[in-house]
Amino acid sequence: MTSATALLGLTLLTATAGSLSATEFAVEELPLAAAEGSATPSVAAAIDGSLFVSWTEPAESRSMALRISRFDRTSDRWTEPTTVASGPDWFISAMDPPIIAAGLRGRLAAAWYAQNADQSYHALVSTSADQGQSWSAPQRLTTESSRQEFVQLAPLLNGSWLALWLDGRDPTATQLRSRVIGDEEPDTLVDDRVCDCCPISPLVLPNGAVLTAYRDRSEEEIRDIAYQTYSRGTWTPMNPPLADGWVIEGCPVNGPHLSRRSGNVAAAWFTAADVTPRVWVARSPNLGRSWSTVTRIDDPAQTALGSPNVVVLRDGTHWISWLETGGGLALRALHREGTLGAVFRLNGPSHGGVQLRVLNNRSDQAAQLLMVLQRDGRVVTEIVTLPSDGEPTIDDCGCSPAEAAARGHAFRGRIVSLLPDQNALLIEHEEVPGVMMAMTMAFPVDPRVLAAVRPGQEITARMERRDDQQWWLFSIRIVSGGD
Repeated sequence: MTSATALLGLTLLTATAGSLSATEFAVEELPLAAAEGSATPSVAAAIDGSLFVSWTEPAESRSMALRISRFDRTSDRWTEPTTVASGPDWFISAMDPPIIAAGLRGRLAAAWYAQNADQSYHALVSTSADQGQSWSAPQRLTTESSRQEFVQLAPLLNGSWLALWLDGRDPTATQLRSRVIGDEEPDTLVDDRVCDCCPISPLVLPNGAVLTAYRDRSEEEIRDIAYQTYSRGTWTPMNPPLADGWVIEGCPVNGPHLSRRSGNVAAAWFTAADVTPRVWVARSPNLGRSWSTVTRIDDPAQTALGSPNVVVLRDGTHWISWLETGGGLALRALHREGTLGAVFRLNGPSHGGVQLRVLNNRSDQAAQLLMVLQRDGRVVTEIVTLPSDGEPTIDDCGCSPAEAAARGHAFRGRIVSLLPDQNALLIEHEEVPGVMMAMTMAFPVDPRVLAAVRPGQEITARMERRDDQQWWLFSIRIVSGGD
């Protein structure tokens, strides 16, 4: 990064894998034009890599304004903020902040809360088609209910937005409801009894379905994490990776978090079942249809408070953050082979939680995460540069060799030319039965592949459609014309 930065203090607790050291883990501030008194940050990442951050700050006439900025990858800076909306009657909470969501081709959506006469509140939504430069007039999320909390928005393939929220229309139990924004169909009841004030986590899958994790609530006050998938208007329950059996009379204000890269899904959540606070991380190699491993990520020598976030890197590593007692923030890696990395501890947020997203994850550099939080009376963004062993796997697909052999489609062709400005190869290839006719086409690859191949070579590979909707090649083998 070329912007001015301020190095923050941190300590290394343990080093349980590789040769990690404190000097390999760096945290820098990424300047953001959020005013003093700004609060309630939210971050959104589109599948094309675009990143946006929003926050609230005081405006004129005792109003509050929802502001938004985009990360410009050309200058490595946040763009000048724009205003989504403002109003004098907003409800502002660090635990249930206004949120933004990002779709393809610059589409954005935002949701925030306005007070009702009885001091409850309802959600308002607005959308943008130009990366947040202009916004539609705010409209109520639903007219069927006057009480909504913990709203989340997810982009659908047809350009519309799926909204999910905790609904208070039934005085006997909080419900999980959903609707497609602008659709004339009634609200959909997803779950008729859920935890009262725990955040929801939706995750858009490559096929357009939306996997959603939330804290359920049984008649016996068991408040474990439940999973459902939305597709073409239908909700389908999914098996959870683990049944904690956490019995608690009140709401813990502690929701799950989902993340993915390609078909690899990660879930992180907090539980205090058996009076033992823990943070769990689960892996799924098949978009949440089943879960292969469940790992405790927190340090048993410290007391975890929860509020976890998880991201998945290109090599299959999961990085997880969570809060600990005393206001501390912990980060740790769960490597692809299942080993745990060192626990890194930083100063935590002054209010609310911390949100993580992948900022940079090139194959030839140490990965960087974006961390968004409230610190010292304003919203800040920070860059976390992660430890690197310097030996990433070439043409990596973020999966094990066995998974790579089963993923995508078998591919054979001849390299016509290298396209370094696109990190791609132009290849004259054979027919891929049932998928693609024989043609000459550009395929993105891991950048290091370009130094290992040359025009005229015949190759075999695996071909897979990635999040950016392009066909990528991995597991490349030269079969003629070279080593």
